[in-house]
Parts: sequence; C-alpha cells; structure tokens
Amino acid sequence: MRESFTAGATRALARAGWRAKGRGAARIEPTDLLAALADEAESRAATILAGHGVEPAGLIEALGLAAIDPDEPEPAEDTDPLPQSPDLRVVVGEAALAARAYDRGRAVGTEHLLVALLGPGPLADLVAGLGLDPAAVRDEVMTVDTPETGPIAIGADEPAPLLADPHEAGDLARILDAAANRAREGLRVAEDYARFVLDDPTLTKRLKDVRHRLAAALGGLDPDLLLAGRDTLGDVGTHIMTPSEQHRAGIRAVLLANFKRTAEALRTLEEYSKLLDPWLAGRFEVLRYDVYTIEKMTMTAVAARRGIGDARLYVLVGGLPTLGDLTWVVGEALEGGAQAIQLREKGLPDRALLERARAVRKLTAESGAVFLLNDRPDLARIVGADGVHLGQDDLPVREARRVVGPNALIGASTHAPDQLEAALLAGAHYLGVGPVFSSLTKEFDAFAGLDYVRHAAASTALPWFALGGITLENLDEALAAGARRVAVSAAVVHADRPRHAAASFRARLEGDGSDA
Repeated sequence: MRESFTAGATRALARAGWRAKGRGAARIEPTDLLAALADEAESRAATILAGHGVEPAGLIEALGLAAIDPDEPEPAEDTDPLPQSPDLRVVVGEAALAARAYDRGRAVGTEHLLVALLGPGPLADLVAGLGLDPAAVRDEVMTVDTPETGPIAIGADEPAPLLADPHEAGDLARILDAAANRAREGLRVAEDYARFVLDDPTLTKRLKDVRHRLAAALGGLDPDLLLAGRDTLGDVGTHIMTPSEQHRAGIRAVLLANFKRTAEALRTLEEYSKLLDPWLAGRFEVLRYDVYTIEKMTMTAVAARRGIGDARLYVLVGGLPTLGDLTWVVGEALEGGAQAIQLREKGLPDRALLERARAVRKLTAESGAVFLLNDRPDLARIVGADGVHLGQDDLPVREARRVVGPNALIGASTHAPDQLEAALLAGAHYLGVGPVFSSLTKEFDAFAGLDYVRHAAASTALPWFALGGITLENLDEALAAGARRVAVSAAVVHADRPRHAAASFRARLEGDGSDA
C-alpha cells in the first residue's frame, strides 16, 4: 500500500534527499534522514530527541555530517530526487508499521521515522553513545494520550462492546474466541521452530513480538464474554478430521501448517471484529501481513539450510588467464574440501563467461559442491547453477528471483547491520558478511571488520560467510568473533598448492585445529 506522511515527515524526507545530494551521494541513506529529523526543530522527532538530552548539533556531528544554518530556507521541490537506498526503504517500511500499530489509517510522522531509525543497528549504538536510550524513545512514541484515561500503551484498550443482540453476540464471541486460540497456538508452534530448530534470534524475536502484539489486540475484546461463548464439547468441528490433519511429512510441514493456521485465524479475527470496531480489525490486518512476511523469512531460512547445508568453505574464483587455469584451480579447491564455489568474472564477454560457467558447473556437479554465479541470474539459470550471488549494486533479490526461479539459491553481500536486515527481509538464502580484512582481489572503501562479524553472529542463524581478506593467518580472529563459515579467494586461488590451502581451511573450520 502507498504510505501517507505528515507534513513534517514529508519535509524531513525531502531534506534527507537534499543532504544526500550535498555530500555527493547516489542514494539517500538512513544517516541522511536522521540528520534531517534533527534539522526539523519543530518536529515531534526533534522534540523527543531534545527531551532525552540529545542536541541536534551534537547528533549531526556524531553522524559525520555538516550542520545547516537554521535560517536557511526550506529546500525547493526536487525535480530529480535521489532514490532511497535499500536500507532507507526498510526504515520507511518499519515506520509505517509503527504508525499502523496505532491506527491503520494513521499517517507516518517524524516520530515513527525516528523509532524505525533507532532499531537495532549502528545508529542506535551511536545515539546510545550520546546518552539516549532507543527503547525509551520507542516506549514514548508507542504510547498515546486519551482525554479519559491519560497515557496508555498502544494495545491496552478498553474492551470493545459486543453486539446488542444476545444471540448474535454469543455467536460472534464463540467465533472470535476460537480464532484467537488458533492464532496464539500457531504462533507459538512457529516460534518454537525458530527458537529450537533454526536457533535464529531475529526470527524468534519477530515471532515473539507478533505474539505479544496479538495479545495486546485481543485485549480490545471482552475476555469474559469470549470465555462465556466457548463450548468445546459442543463444537462439531472437533469431531471432523481430514487425513492430512493427522499426519505431517516432517517438522517443516508442521511449521508451514501452523503459519497457514495463524494467517487464517487472523483473517477470521479481522473480518468478524469489523462488526465491533474497524480500528481493531485493522490491527488484526496488520498482524496478518506481518505473519506473511515472517513466514517468508522463516521458510527462506529453512530452504537455505537445505541448499547451503553445512558448507563452511566457500571459494570465490575468477580472473584467471585461461579456461584451463580456471578448471585446474576449481578442481584443486574441490579436492581440498571446498563445499561451495562462486565464479566471479568481471569484463568477460557473455560467451566466454558462459563457457567458463558451464565448465565450473560440471566440476561442482561431479563433486557434489554448490555452484553460485556472481551477478548474473540470467546465465546462472542457463547453465543450471545452484544459484546466484548479488552485491549491493546488483539486481535486487526480488528481481533476481524472477529470473532464476523459485528454487534457486540467492546470496547477498552485506557490509552493515541495516543491509543484513534488508537482505533477510528480501528473502536472501545466505549472506556474505564483510569485508572483514583488506583483500588482494577486491577493493573496498571501508571495512565492516570484526564488529560486524560479531553482530551477524548475534543476529541471525541464516547461513552467512565471513568474507574479505580472510587468510589462514587471520582465520582465528574471524572464528573468535563468531564466524563458522568463510568465503575466501586469493588465499586459495593464488596459493602455490590450492588443494592444500583449501584442505587447511577446511580442517580449521571443522575444528580439529590442524593444517593439512
């Protein structure tokens, strides 16, 4: 749906674009928006920041951006606006969810943009260093004032009245009670899978958050009347079973069935609560869409475990003089224990790249290794690669999916926490995390470093590979920071004996502490 913004939020987004242009950027980043919110002295976001002791000048300085003269006029309407970066699009989407948590028709304000910007990540860490508690800001924004009750947390509503007709009210209470129970139960089953099977903190947190928001929304219904309408013994549905309900093909089937169960229950809650309170129905609608998103993220994580499996050593190969050199190095790496090969070639004509990709596909298929082609979903599909790997400037994951099909793996390189979050939401099957160290094969303007490795280790159980300048000499540093999988290039490709180099990496990654 197209979001609507308050006048202050619209000005802040325009000023963020103006700031990005002023520093010569190609896209508007979250830092531009945070600085723009600080510029908006009369906005609710600026008021909140000031109330927590954060001065605009200090914040803008901490962001490494230039201050703006407060007497400078508003930027004129931009006839050629810069695009928002993927990270900023995620922020705007999160801000919309924050606004709709209160009212499905509520415009996105500067306060909602501020809450989204201060989600887990480097900006939250930065403002925390200035003395601001991001959680306190969220609590303040996600609280509303009513003339009758004063400040209340969103969701702590007075129970909505049921219908005046006692028979219809009893029927409605029975439907809503059953749907509420199904939604709660389904969410708990999905959360247990994310927690105990995937060991994924991000998915577990998201499911727990939806479960708590569901409980808050259900607080808008009268619990006494819902319980009074419950008649489990008299429910004809408890005695009607289909064969499929009694059998599950596996633990994945249990997960999928319960996501569907939850979404269906939320739809029932949404439709029947329209008879009571359209706003309450809107909250169930938002929850349903959130469950769709989490279902996609969770099932992507399941598919990733099946596609990448336990692969720990991922070798990036490219730039070799001849096809013979390429096949020799790939063969050596596979013999040494490489479990995934990415072909990364820059500047080759398509026909030459196609020839090389087919040769690598043959070698990896024979050894049972995963084969990814860098940048080119079209050629990946032609040669039957297992998938494609995308950088931040390549096709978006969604568009690449349309080319490679529903079952191919898609990997995404990420260099910061917000990019990691964006890749998870987009449906990437695995991630590159780095650059950790300087590289002999690729130049980087900045290094994410070991702190980003630690962040990835604490944030997701989706398969991810530490990358960028990793060698046998610094491997222990990456492992100590939480990496369990690595992507290497020069350390294997340019080694005198690539097979032995790959075997040494594999032995260290498997944890026997020896070099082959």
